[in-house]
Amino acid sequence: MSEMIATMGPMFWLILFFSVLALAVLAERLFYFHRISINSGDFLRGLSALLRSGQYDECLHEARQLPGPMARVVEAVLSRPRLSRQELREIALEASEVEVYRIERNVRTLLVCATVMPLLGVLGTMLALVRFYEQPGITDGAAAAPVVAATLQEALLLSSAGIALAIPAYLFYMYLASRARKLINQVERAGLECVHIIADAREDALAKKAEEQPERRCCCKAEEEKSEEK
Repeated sequence: MSEMIATMGPMFWLILFFSVLALAVLAERLFYFHRISINSGDFLRGLSALLRSGQYDECLHEARQLPGPMARVVEAVLSRPRLSRQELREIALEASEVEVYRIERNVRTLLVCATVMPLLGVLGTMLALVRFYEQPGITDGAAAAPVVAATLQEALLLSSAGIALAIPAYLFYMYLASRARKLINQVERAGLECVHIIADAREDALAKKAEEQPERRCCCKAEEEKSEEK
């Protein structure tokens, strides 16, 4: 293995650097997604139950206790529950846009690594062939078979290493990009759902209050009529 690495030369270390960078990004993003993962369905159901019962403080406390972008978007909406539906919607969308950067951070680095590594392998192959043909007497057919074999081995190994390391990097990029899009969708849905729950609960409370006022007036009139009869 050490002889093979020595054969490929310094270009291999540059390819290896990008592969280590891709591995570091993958580990960081997987840890991040694991740390912020919550059950969005249970979270929204609990949120809806608290908001419909008017427990805004408890709901805000729960959102502050939970990690991740979904809870932060919900917290931004719950911090201003008295605003109109449209204003709350704008706050939810703005907070979601801020979280998009955090979710997608460093994901494109994997795409860069997957793109650069095979190019570096091809570049190493071309440089190896250029160095080979720069030797005196090569164009006259004076090259020894071992020299030709060593040059071809270096050229093919560099291209193979670049492609072999780029394939998993690109596959992991597709996986992380898909997971990031899914999480962004959940965050936006949670924010908008929170807006609708707050606005609907407020409208229901106003409707109930409007229904109770005529009943109270009727009761007051009935009491007044009884007092007059007495």
